Amino acid sequence: MTQTLVFSLLLKHCTMAMNKPTSAKTNLPTRQQYDEVRKEYRQQLLRSVDPTEELLSDLCAVETFKDKVADIQSAETSKVKADKILSLLSDENYEETIGPFISALHDNGQAHVAGVFVTRSNEDLLTDDKYQLLFDKLDILLDHLDPDCGIVSSLQSKRVFSQSDVERIRAQKTADEKVDKLVEILSRKSQSSYECFISELEDHDQGHIVYILTGNGSPPISDKNLNILRQRRRDMLRSMESKYTTFTSTLFSMGILTDKDRQRVEGMGPVPHQRNEKILDILYRKSERHFEMFVIALEETEQEHVAELLKDIETSGTLHMNLIHNDSLQIQDAEAKLTLNLDSDFGDSESQINRGLYDMGIVGAGVDNGCIRVWFKFLTRETLDVLERGELDKLFTDTYRGLFPDQNAVSIHIEIPETEFNRCRQIINQRKALMKPEHQKALELAAEKISDEITVDEDLLKELSLCEYRRDAILNQSTSKDKAKVLMEVMARRPNCEFQHLLNALRKKRQDAAASFITTGRPTDSLTAITRHINLNNLIRQVVVTVRLLVTFGYLNTGILYCDL
Repeated sequence: MTQTLVFSLLLKHCTMAMNKPTSAKTNLPTRQQYDEVRKEYRQQLLRSVDPTEELLSDLCAVETFKDKVADIQSAETSKVKADKILSLLSDENYEETIGPFISALHDNGQAHVAGVFVTRSNEDLLTDDKYQLLFDKLDILLDHLDPDCGIVSSLQSKRVFSQSDVERIRAQKTADEKVDKLVEILSRKSQSSYECFISELEDHDQGHIVYILTGNGSPPISDKNLNILRQRRRDMLRSMESKYTTFTSTLFSMGILTDKDRQRVEGMGPVPHQRNEKILDILYRKSERHFEMFVIALEETEQEHVAELLKDIETSGTLHMNLIHNDSLQIQDAEAKLTLNLDSDFGDSESQINRGLYDMGIVGAGVDNGCIRVWFKFLTRETLDVLERGELDKLFTDTYRGLFPDQNAVSIHIEIPETEFNRCRQIINQRKALMKPEHQKALELAAEKISDEITVDEDLLKELSLCEYRRDAILNQSTSKDKAKVLMEVMARRPNCEFQHLLNALRKKRQDAAASFITTGRPTDSLTAITRHINLNNLIRQVVVTVRLLVTFGYLNTGILYCDL
């Protein structure tokens, strides 16, 4: 039964109870019927009643309930509070209080609870399997549901959530806390409210949550790719360009960001680091398809060096078990046992082996059937060095020697061919490195100290590998100083090889003093002289202004001082 039908029934019954003779009140449940329904659906009712302050306030307005509300408020758990609310009705005042009691439930977004007593049916209470599903999947929902995607407001407009519900969710500080509160509130709603929630998820680009709850749709970002995003977050924050490119618009046009998401990014203002933080926070709570499209969007906005941060490198090797006795049958049995454990552990993100691999920088691992051939996915040269040093042997031996009776007789060796190491090293060498932090710092210092002394025009920009959008963003600045500042900011997020390109361009355009400052962090003699001249002129102007003010107000009698610089 829908909430609309329950609502119409409640209005009908409550109106008749108030306006007709006492005999007409039989449309509401009798005391016996109320007790029978409460007993039959006790567990569902206890988890469906939401003891909000608003509900308790309305119940307190009923004279008979007034002295009992304080006892409800002092209860430690929501379940105990719900039980006390359902126990409010007393035998002697039942006829006078059942109508206001039903109305209070309805007026506070709990018509599905009131409807159980009116219709004698639990049809619109959330089913046991859906209730249990929400809490079985809670840990996954905390990681993947985006509570700020607009779904909360939408559910309020659909009358699934009340204003009080919305305020309780938004009062939470973190995304995880908001999701936890949202699930808690939703679990007390009706079956039709749950179905509306599922429908709204699709409309707010949260189809991966539908997948989690129903198995239909696109899955969320894989644990492997979440690990990559976490490991690469710091580098992406300092290298991703979302201000002076079409990146945000591209994410929107490709369906990676919704219009609501785009507004959230733009609402962070002009600070690149904060915009990038918001983009990554939103991406974490999207689907695997969104992640794949995100990498493409980086490439389409000439950020291949950032896109490569998210592309793992796969290598593989053969696992060998060394036993003291080296009996072939014993080795076969041990390898079979180990293979089963590896297959299980690699699928568990919280397993000891996966935690150890993650600490090494390995974002994915697996074992092939039929032999103990293990593969690993990693991101950086540092992790490749770890693999070459053979540190996997110690990790696997320490983790799995406990499977066997004579633990000291077991050691494990991962054999990765040298050709594999060479192939992985070649892949890494072909990638464009991010701008080094020290080069970023030099560019930031130049923007702060010498932006007045750098001439930025089309001729200079033609020497640099910048797209038209970036060039326009620089040239459209109102002052030459601002053009130089934006150029430094743009270059700080380019590949490291373009740092030298900038220095070459400046020297080619006879701006050697600026190139020298960026290289050394210190001004040349010519640049120092220029700066001193500017500072002296500024000082003289300030003295002249001060003297004129003193003369104007009669503090000096020497007449008005004029000085032309």
